Amino acid sequence: MDIRNHVSDLRQLENCTIIEGYLQILLIFNGKAEDFRALRFPKLTVITDYLLLYRVYGLETLRDLFPNLAVIRGINLFFNYALVIFEMIHLKEIGLYSLQNITRGAVRIEKNHDLCYLSTIDWSFILDPVENNYIDRNKQQSECGDVCPGTMEDQPLCIKTSVNNQYNYRCWNANHCQKGRL
Repeated sequence: MDIRNHVSDLRQLENCTIIEGYLQILLIFNGKAEDFRALRFPKLTVITDYLLLYRVYGLETLRDLFPNLAVIRGINLFFNYALVIFEMIHLKEIGLYSLQNITRGAVRIEKNHDLCYLSTIDWSFILDPVENNYIDRNKQQSECGDVCPGTMEDQPLCIKTSVNNQYNYRCWNANHCQKGRL
């Protein structure tokens, strides 16, 4: 499914539970944050190919759009990637807190200059192998101030793992911990 140019075209996702194929959301230059706040597709749980997001202005998180997306199968990939998030200038967090499995393919997250909560995701919970992931030229971790649930109250709720020699709590955002491997 290809959704481009207009935020209103996202309405095509209403009542979708499984997308048999890919989902590309791209080239929406007239979007504003408030345009996306009313959109929610809780029935969508599986994408059989890949999810690609490219230059969708105004979109700050996928948390509300796809609150129950659990699996990206990667049957057919976008240049070996099952999840691509590229040049999303307003995206602040990925927020796919229900995502449990990327069955085949890697992750490419690049040139998202406002995107935080990347250092708090342990991709090994979701896919194997993580060596093929390409995550580069996003907002610097030192500029983000990522805080997982409960850490400010000194009662952390999320699990801790080591990624790139950094032992940290794992979460999608300040409200949702990342679930461990099933």
